[in-house]
Amino acid sequence: MGNNFENMIFVANMGEDTISVVDITNTIELYKIGLNEEYFHKVRKPTLGPHHMIIDYNKKYLYITNSHNGSISIVDLIKNKVIDNIYVGSCPSHMVLSKKNKSIYVSNTDSNSISVLSMEKKELLAQIPVGRMPHDIQLSKDHKKLYVANVDSNTLTIIDTITNDIEKSIHVHGNPYHIALNKDGSLIFIVNTSFSSRQGGSITILDSKDLKVIERIRIGKMPIEAVIGKDEKILYITDAELNAVNVLNIREKRLMDRVYVGRMPGSIKKDHKGQYLFVGNMQDNSLTVIDAKALKILKTIPVGIEPSGILCI
Repeated sequence: MGNNFENMIFVANMGEDTISVVDITNTIELYKIGLNEEYFHKVRKPTLGPHHMIIDYNKKYLYITNSHNGSISIVDLIKNKVIDNIYVGSCPSHMVLSKKNKSIYVSNTDSNSISVLSMEKKELLAQIPVGRMPHDIQLSKDHKKLYVANVDSNTLTIIDTITNDIEKSIHVHGNPYHIALNKDGSLIFIVNTSFSSRQGGSITILDSKDLKVIERIRIGKMPIEAVIGKDEKILYITDAELNAVNVLNIREKRLMDRVYVGRMPGSIKKDHKGQYLFVGNMQDNSLTVIDAKALKILKTIPVGIEPSGILCI
């Protein structure tokens, strides 16, 4: 297949140590890439737990966080096989790639740190201590800052990517889990999840210039991840408790609609044109495809066990 991934997406299956390669044009799973071949022959339980993925700028290598064993797997997408593993911290969750300094940043949820990896040497450069239970991380638009959501500290840590020093940590609302930025990077949207459906979740909106909270909007019961719509008027938010995608009107600060998907939806991504939404349903082992404008489900595609991460190329 080479490295032509037009109209294809990758899905990390945490419950079976595989990556599903899905053809969106024909809405089918084409094949799976095994991250741990021993799983299929000797071990019944998954030992890696792939959670999140990024791809290099040449679309040759896929990097995957393995939450169960503290490593990053590197997959050669021409050979469709793992060529290397780099050990980072405990329970690595999310990654971002900075082309500016040729580094990959990894959040280590159980060791309260950010690992910095060299893309060229594929080795660990630094460990940066942050708040408790860092989960999602995002780069500012100029790649000069790294935003870290610390779930158990209720904080957002800002790291200078030139020096890898912490600039500051600010308090946000409870359980900041995922982060989304608008196109120009002026607004930061934080998904505050809830481990109690009675309490409910919320979206915190910050001004990235002065890092002041602009608004907090209550939403759903257990919001997990969010993506911003094509026109930046809408925020699509998965809700694991409601088994739905909440559709939030950002300007009017109100719930516009709710699309019910599979059981325990977590990861949500959109294609590069903003036409489709892809939702991973952890308990149904499926991927839901939604028309973002019409808010209609187009297809539900069976994938691997516990799809926890989605990557659109």
